[in-house]
Amino acid sequence: MKMASDIPLSFVDKSPLALKPLKAANPEKIYQHRARRLAQLAQDSPLADYLKLCQILVSTQQKIAATDMGPAPIIDAEVPYPLSLSQTQTAQDWLQTLQALLTELVSQVPEHLVPVLQELQQQSPTQLLEWGTQLRQGEFSAVPAQFSLFIWAGLSLYWSHWAPMVIARMDVNTVKQSSLCPVCGSHPVASMIVDEPREGLRYLHCSLCESEWHYVRAHCTCCEQSREMSIWSFDDHKAAVRIESCEACKGYTKMLFTNRLPLLDAAADDIASMGLDAELNAKGYGATTVNPLLLAHEA
Repeated sequence: MKMASDIPLSFVDKSPLALKPLKAANPEKIYQHRARRLAQLAQDSPLADYLKLCQILVSTQQKIAATDMGPAPIIDAEVPYPLSLSQTQTAQDWLQTLQALLTELVSQVPEHLVPVLQELQQQSPTQLLEWGTQLRQGEFSAVPAQFSLFIWAGLSLYWSHWAPMVIARMDVNTVKQSSLCPVCGSHPVASMIVDEPREGLRYLHCSLCESEWHYVRAHCTCCEQSREMSIWSFDDHKAAVRIESCEACKGYTKMLFTNRLPLLDAAADDIASMGLDAELNAKGYGATTVNPLLLAHEA
């Protein structure tokens, strides 16, 4: 069998049942759905306080997503990973988006977090740009943990706004499958198993720009091999949330079967199913994904 990276994302078939190799985000709808799901999961959860904080954050992202994001960044849609850090290193307009987010949040978050947000607001642009770069490079421990959640939220809000514009200009026929987002080069949050346009297709959901890209099933989303894969779940083999692990690299990716439970959200349900992660971690496996709502530790 071919390596996943050798399989094209785009096919000649233009029928209604043909898969979409790249799916652009609708940030407002994504944030609305995520906030609603976080509110549901917070009920009777031992993580209720944190889930409620995330709900406040995501609802605020939804509000700002409907506002003007300023001038479009200069992007070359013909290069691989056009919104990757290497292509957008000098971009600074996301700082205005971050400040708008922080301003809205100060009056909504629990009182003990107000000084944290105010301290973050007072950081210099140079410092914020450095932290943003370190987060996008996966150097999470280089950024003060109390700031990471909010900086990433600002980054995601900005780049999820521009990703659809870039996808509309990309030639998907030249894009091959990748363990990283073909748009911005970031890690996925989880695998989403969908029922449209065909039952059982897998899409990886980006942790930064919220785009989704098709990735063949039964291939490791890290090392791409397909010979030694295992599926884990708490309930049974038909559970809505499962983990696909790789014996070759000992990595794993969460699989969310939205074709069974449409309410599932990549970021929210990844947090809610952390018990599965604990089980896999104890067996020596490590996540190959990044959750935008959990950035306190190194990837």
